[in-house]
Amino acid sequence: MNWTDDFAYLLQPVGMQPGAEGSSPQLLANYIDAHRENHFPDLDGIDLVILGVNESRRSDSVTIQRGADAIREKLYALYQHGPDIKIADVGNIDAGETPHDTDHAVKTVVKNLVDRNIAVIILGGSQELTFSNYAAYEVLESTVNLAVIDSSIDLGEFREELSPSNYLSKIVLHDPSYLFNLSVLGYQTYLSEPESINLIEKLFFDAHRLGTLAGDLKTTEPLLRNADIVSFDINSIQNSSAPGTGQPNGFSGEQACQMARYAGISDKTTSIGFYNYDVAKDTLGQTAMLIAQMVWCAIDGFCYRQREFPLFSKKNFLEYKVHLPDGKDEMIFYKSKRTDKWWMNVPYAGGDQGRLSRHHLVPCSYSDYEQAGRGDVPDMWWRTYQKLG
Repeated sequence: MNWTDDFAYLLQPVGMQPGAEGSSPQLLANYIDAHRENHFPDLDGIDLVILGVNESRRSDSVTIQRGADAIREKLYALYQHGPDIKIADVGNIDAGETPHDTDHAVKTVVKNLVDRNIAVIILGGSQELTFSNYAAYEVLESTVNLAVIDSSIDLGEFREELSPSNYLSKIVLHDPSYLFNLSVLGYQTYLSEPESINLIEKLFFDAHRLGTLAGDLKTTEPLLRNADIVSFDINSIQNSSAPGTGQPNGFSGEQACQMARYAGISDKTTSIGFYNYDVAKDTLGQTAMLIAQMVWCAIDGFCYRQREFPLFSKKNFLEYKVHLPDGKDEMIFYKSKRTDKWWMNVPYAGGDQGRLSRHHLVPCSYSDYEQAGRGDVPDMWWRTYQKLG
């Protein structure tokens, strides 16, 4: 029995026609081993998998469920560059008899892939599928960091049925909890309830306004480098770049692609989801093309991963110690000799064998090191310290 038999029955073949196949071998249409009628890809040795999810019953638009193949049509016409990696497209999870059936299917497929060290790119579907994605890590009993790119903070009423507006409540308040950190990137204050922002702060999570990040996009890099799961709401992109969103403000298309690459190149990130793409509102296909380019950027980032997390060999890193104002304690920073990326070490009493041990090395930036040098404790260091304590 092949290990893929545990979930292959949940998947339907890619719905789009081959299209560009038969031309350049470097087109993704020819580069990706896709699930077709009478052919399921061999996943042994695969690095990255694309998974479509045709579910929208909890959203306001039924046409969100048709997004995966519309994105594929644009994606498959793009060219593969960079180092060679093995990519498979396992096809689509169709909507189950109930939304809960779809949730179970997503959890089952993602769990089996991540357990085999295969990264997953999910083409949604509405964004509450992020909860199903997270649930796969619960089965693996792995504490995770979640980064959400969204124009609002979806911490709606926990007691209501799972939906795109409350899925974060379901994750944050889930018992048992396997969530260590939540980062919300790009929220717009006038679209977010004050109670949601306050709750994020009380739980020592972090939320970052659109205006703060859009003015200096590089600040998103360590936040995304710290994430195991990345959930991208297409409605976080401004309408001029993605006509299907209806949002006058948001990230630009170029910024969205850059963040997708940050997520793809992160050694820690094992699943990335793109959600809430509505085919009916994208009459010219521009939004589908943008998402395809975002997926391409995530794949391109994956090709250039440096395998720096965890810090496999300290000889590849420079260590810097900063003494805190009390004169007794110090903060330790690491800088990669290869990539110039920074991490900071947060003390953890549990040692290397503790359940939270993988979270005491926190991605950061040079500005965090400078801040510590001025005697100020970086916000991410302090929040992590509170949660580890």
